[in-house]
Order: sequence, then C-alpha cells, then structure tokens
Amino acid sequence: MTDKKKDSQEVSKMILQTARSLFAEHGVEAVSMHQIAKSTQIGQGTLYRRYANKSDLCMDLMNDIFESLIEEITIMLESMKELTVQQRLTSVFRRLLYFSNEQLVWLNVIKISKPCKPDDMNFFESPNYLQLNSIYIALLEEALSKNEIIPLTPEFTAHTLISAMAPESLIYYSRVLGYSIEQIADNYCGTFINPLFTR
Repeated sequence: MTDKKKDSQEVSKMILQTARSLFAEHGVEAVSMHQIAKSTQIGQGTLYRRYANKSDLCMDLMNDIFESLIEEITIMLESMKELTVQQRLTSVFRRLLYFSNEQLVWLNVIKISKPCKPDDMNFFESPNYLQLNSIYIALLEEALSKNEIIPLTPEFTAHTLISAMAPESLIYYSRVLGYSIEQIADNYCGTFINPLFTR
C-alpha cells in the first residue's frame, strides 16, 4: 500500500469516527457536513471528494451494521430449515423491520438527503440492498418451486417487500398513528406476507 493511499484511508477513517461521535452527541439530522469537516480539521473540499452528501456518509457508517445483520439473518435461516418458507420469510421480514426501526434516523437520512434520480438509486445499488434482495428472492423461489405461494415474479416481489419498510412510513405509523413496533410488524406481515401464501 502506498503512503498516499494509506493517508487517504486514514483521512476517511477520521471522517467516519468524527461523524459517528457528532451524530451520537447531537443527532444525525442536526449535524452538518461543514461541522464534520471542521471537527475533523480538514477542508470541506476534502470531505466532499469522499462523500457527496450526508446520505453517502451515513451509508458508509451503516455498512458494518448491515454486515452484522446479514450474518445474523444467515445464521437464523440455517437454524430454521425445518420451518415452512412462510415462517422463514416472516421471520426475516420481521427482523428487518425491527432493524429498520432501531436505525430509523440513519436510514431516513440515507433515503432523503438527496433526490432519487433514474441514474442514482443510492441504497438500491448498494451491496447491502443486493444481499437483502438475494435472501428474499431465494425464499420466494423456494416457495414457488414447492407450489406454496401465489404466482409472482420473485425479483419484483423481493424489491417490493424491502421498499415497503420505508423510513418515513415507519415514522408515520409510530409517531403519528401511535402504533408499537409489534403492531406495525403484525400489520406489515398481514398485508405483505400472508396474502402471498393463499394456495
């Protein structure tokens, strides 16, 4: 590794450590990119060359958490092989819903910090999304092969299931309508999972 590349990685590490500390102290939404650059003692240009906006920075910070979640879900599915596809799919869906609720502020910043353009899908092009998507597709394809589920396109349905957990919707259900996360999970499964298994 060249010294220049090493220095660049050290700067990126410092940015993430500073951002994590500031977010913990003040809240994600209250911290600006200018504040992160100033606290890291770097120029704003240096910061923006690495992260175009706070959404990108939050996505990088979330990577480790997502990786741990995927590992947890993989282990969980290994231990649930004897259960039906519907039971396994429901368990994965509920775990992801609880995770989204736990990381709600971060996910909302990632989603809304910049407008979604046709050539800029942000989360939907990330390794995290692709891993989640592949888990859903595998379960849906298994259900189709066993004739346990209504006719559907696994790729389309998998994306819909992930997209259904939009941060702004969770905020609305909990803070405006007053639902608990358990009630939200029950309603989500009743709306998005159970109707698929009507054969």
